[in-house]
Formats: sequence, C-alpha cells, structure tokens
Amino acid sequence: MMKLAIFYLLPCAAWTFVSKSPSLRNAPAFTLSRRNNDENHPAPSTSIFSVLDPSVGTDGDLIASEKANDDAFLTAFFVSECDNTNMPPTLKKILQTIDDLASGSDVRGRFIDHPRLGNLREVTKAIAKDNSNLPALTPFATHCLGYAFATMLKKQGFTGRRGDDAVVCIGRDPRSHGSRLADAFGRGVEDVNGVRVVYTGIATTPSLFSFCRSSRCDGGVMVTASHLPADRNGLKFFTADGGFEKEQIAEMIDIAKQYAQRWHDMGMIPPSSGSDGVFCSEWVDWMPYYEDELKASLMKEVFGRGSQEEHSEKPLEGLKIVLNSGNGSGGFFRKVLSDLGADMSASLHTEPLASFPAGIPNPENDEMMKETIEACRSSEADMGILLDTDADRCGMVLKSRNHGYEPLIKNRLIAMMGVIMARQSPGCAIVTDSVTSTGLSAFLNDLGLIHIRHVRGYANVIRKARSFAETIVNAETAIETSGHCALKENDYLDDGTYTAIKVIGLMARAKATNADSYVLDLISSLQELPLVSELRLTAVDGKLDTLARVFDVVEQNIELYCAKEDNNWLIDSDNQEGIRVSTGDDGGYFMIRKSLHDPVLSLQIESTSREDAVGVVVNPLLSIFEENRSDVDLSSLRAF
Repeated sequence: MMKLAIFYLLPCAAWTFVSKSPSLRNAPAFTLSRRNNDENHPAPSTSIFSVLDPSVGTDGDLIASEKANDDAFLTAFFVSECDNTNMPPTLKKILQTIDDLASGSDVRGRFIDHPRLGNLREVTKAIAKDNSNLPALTPFATHCLGYAFATMLKKQGFTGRRGDDAVVCIGRDPRSHGSRLADAFGRGVEDVNGVRVVYTGIATTPSLFSFCRSSRCDGGVMVTASHLPADRNGLKFFTADGGFEKEQIAEMIDIAKQYAQRWHDMGMIPPSSGSDGVFCSEWVDWMPYYEDELKASLMKEVFGRGSQEEHSEKPLEGLKIVLNSGNGSGGFFRKVLSDLGADMSASLHTEPLASFPAGIPNPENDEMMKETIEACRSSEADMGILLDTDADRCGMVLKSRNHGYEPLIKNRLIAMMGVIMARQSPGCAIVTDSVTSTGLSAFLNDLGLIHIRHVRGYANVIRKARSFAETIVNAETAIETSGHCALKENDYLDDGTYTAIKVIGLMARAKATNADSYVLDLISSLQELPLVSELRLTAVDGKLDTLARVFDVVEQNIELYCAKEDNNWLIDSDNQEGIRVSTGDDGGYFMIRKSLHDPVLSLQIESTSREDAVGVVVNPLLSIFEENRSDVDLSSLRAF
C-alpha cells in the first residue's frame, strides 16, 4: 500500500499523514504542500493543500518557503475560508452539491467534469461555470457516492457470494461521460475494505437488478439518466431486495458527505484512471445471462408455465417485429427476439451510440413514435417496440383492424396490461400513477380489476403495489403512463423488455389460434377523449421554491373556484398528487402537479375538443394565475 506524506506546515511543527485509501493504489506518489502566492500559482482560497509534482524542489525548500509566509497565509485562510457556520466555503459548496443530487429513489444531475488533479477548489470552480441551475453530478461526488454505497452494503451484512469480498457490479448507458462516472464510482467502492467492483460495460437498468437477484453480485449500480438530455447523468442502485428507495438514498447522501469532508481535509481530488478507463477488479460480460432469462420468460408466455421441452425453440417464427432502441442500451433485445424466430430486419437504431443521432430515446416522444410507425408500415410488421435509454420503459406499435398502425402507450398500454392480468390473475389490483384517464378506470373496473391511483414516480407506484400486495389486495402490476411497468411475478422490477414480452406472448398466442386476430381489439372499449394534452409552466427564476409557493396559492384558488355553483368543476377527492378537477360528465378533467425533478408545473388536460378545453379549463386557469401575479411562464397556456 502506498504511503502518502502530507506536511501541515505551521511554525515549529509538522505532521505526517498516512493514507489507507485503496483508491490511491497505482496512483503516482504526491508531495502535498501549499503553493507559493505568485502569478502562476495564486494563494489557495479553498484548501490548505494542493498537489505538487514531487520532482519540484525539496522538502527543505518547501518548508523554508512556507515559514516566510506563514502569518500571511493563515490570515488569508481564515478570512477567506470561514463563515459564521465555521465551515469553509468550498466544503460547504461541495456538500450542498451532493445533497442536491438526490432525486427520489435515484441520483441525478448535469454532468460537470473537473480536473483530475488538484484540490476541491478545482471541483467548485467547475461547478461555478455552469449556469443551468441543475444539480451538478461530478466525478468527485460520484466517487463519494461509491464509497457510501459500499459502506451501506457492508452495514447491511453483505459479505460476498462465497464468504469473500462483497461484489458491486457497475453498468452504464452509452452516454460519453458514463465511463468517467463509472470509474469514479468504482474507485469509491473499492475504498471500502472487503468490497470489490466488477464492470459489465453497456447494460440496462433491469439487468443490474437481475444480476443481484441471481447472486452474481451483492449490489448493482446503473450509470444512466434515462430519457433526460445527453448532458445529464445519474445513478440507480440495487441489491437482491430491489431498488433503493428515498430513505436509502438519503442515508447514502449523508455518508457521501462525510467522506467528501475527509477528502477536503486531505486537500486533494481522488485519483482517476484517465481517458475512458474504468477502475475495477474484473471486467465481466453478464448481459448474456440476462438475455437467457428473457428468452425463458417469453417461452413461458407463449407455451404456458409448464415444461417447454416439447415445444419449438422458435416460438416467434412468422412474426415481424420492429425494435427501436434509439441507440440506447436496449439494442441487445433484437438478438433475444431474433434467436426466438422473430424477423427483426426492419429494426431501427439498435447500436449503442453516445451521440444519440436520432435523439434521446423516449417512448413518449412523438418523433420516435412516428419513425417506428413508419418502419412498421413500410415493412408490414406485426408490431413495433420502443425502449428508452436504459430499457426500463417501453412503448409499442400494433397493427389495427383497418391495417393501419397505432401507438400502444400511456392509458392504452395500461389497459392492455389490464387485459393480460385479468386473464392471468382475475380480481387483482393495478396501481398506476395519478395522471391516468377517467376512461381507463372504467375499463379496468369492467375487467373486474381494482384500479388504484397513486403519486407519480415509478418508485412510488412500485412501493404502493408492494405494500398492498403484502397487506390488503393482490397488486399484480405497478405501472405508469410513462411506460414504467413492474410486475409482481418479476419481483416488481420495472423492465421495458419484460413488459414487451408480455404483449408479444399475448400476440403470439392469439396468432396461433387465429391468424387474422388483432390484439388492439382487446382494448377497443377503452374510452379515449379526442384531446389529451400536457403543458409545462416553468418558474421564471428557475427555482423549485418558487414553484412550490405558486402551486400552493393556485391550489387554494382552484378550490375556491370549485366551490362556486355556476361551473362544472369538481375536485377529485381520491386524487393522491397535486390537484385534479373533473370538468363534466364526459370524462374530461385537468390536473396540476409539481414536477418530480424540475422547477415546472405540469398541467394535464383531457377534453372532448380543443374549444371545450379552452373555454372550460384554460381561460379560467389563466385568470387564476394572472390574478395571483404568478411567477411562472404562462406562454404555453396563452398559446393553447
């Protein structure tokens, strides 16, 4: 183990610090000292120490130069570094940045790189250059989170699969900065004794959980920002018990902040591998194991839960499927379906590419849907599948009876999963997010299912389904209109590929019985209003606090408006998020809620027509916002 000597230079005294940090293995030896105050090396305002090349000067030279400036240095340090909380500003900024990364059950932020050498002042300078008002996800913060995650695994008693070191597997989506963050996270993990890292490269979020539950590893981490813009990134965390929840994220953030303070006190940035290298104990390719799991699941869907030995190994022969993975991590699914006999020749964007030339993959994106429908039409495919960047969400395209192609997303996808679950587990419950339609509730009830609306956010919906299944009712499905779908039979893992398998199995069985069948017929009774629109009202100053204040005022005024006798507004008392108002007997409604991640109010409107929506919803809402001098941008509402 390398020893790192640090000299705290004060008059008549010096101390030596010996680093035990495993992250420093294979790193060059550093001599640490305060640089002299000259035009090339200004006096540091954020740390007593910064990294120097060991070939420059001698210890005697360094000590002599320090003694000459001790008094001036200490005065400058205490003036610039200390505030009324007695915390150095650099450390305060670093800790706040780590705090800001928590995003429900994930960690998310805008990727901000920083120099690989120096002290934490370099990190805060890099953050200060960004004017986006978004949380900054830096390699340093990621390093500290890696240490925190490994610490929590040890605390929870993970001692490894064979009684040896606990194993953390890291995967990532194709974003260009994914390897930089994977490297930082891995080094942080291996700073904890008894924990080692294996790296599997490009992977999907569901696969990381699969590796945990199959005992290949004790913890899994996916470096991804899902459908968010290319400059964002994030981390999703798993053990065999499932994904981390909000409380575990909070604990991990606290541990990461404590570890960040230790690095601040040492006065240096943790080492990194450079270029696209990723620090790990072993490079593994575990995606084929996950592919085999999906193949086995699809065989069960087509042939039933018994033995498949007597059945064809090509159950999808005769089906043509278009996969559009948008150059994300989900392109592997093409091989899964092809191996089972499907014709995948018309598939789109299945190669993982950091540039995302067709745009960030998102099944809710209109352009991605149009492109997939066109590919289905031109190839006369039976269906299309759209996956998001990390393949935990999906949307689909199905052939209709008039030989056209229609999207299977949002309420339609939930309705189709309802059909599947009504056959598989009659009378079960389906837990959805809060923005599902009135028509969907009626459809699910007609199937004999229980529809439970809950707060938006896939982790929230999954948590609610788990709790209901354990105590109240058999909640087989947790699903959002975004395409997140987690099934009890799959350990409540939200997996876009597994969701697609359920629908593929339904289609394959239907085609085997009647070649002219159309799966879309199964949801033909779903009431769908002609107008479904979502508007985003952004805080003018870009602050979440402003949005919260505006929402509180608007919510109160909507409640007052509903109390009037001369309108059809009626508050939905069963709603669990924001405020939802029924606007008549035709199933129309609007809902206003705060975004989970951004300083935005989301306004969902469903109506019989645009004219009806303007008169019944938009104009009254504009009056309410304007009367209260709202600090949000109302341009989208005015332009509706």
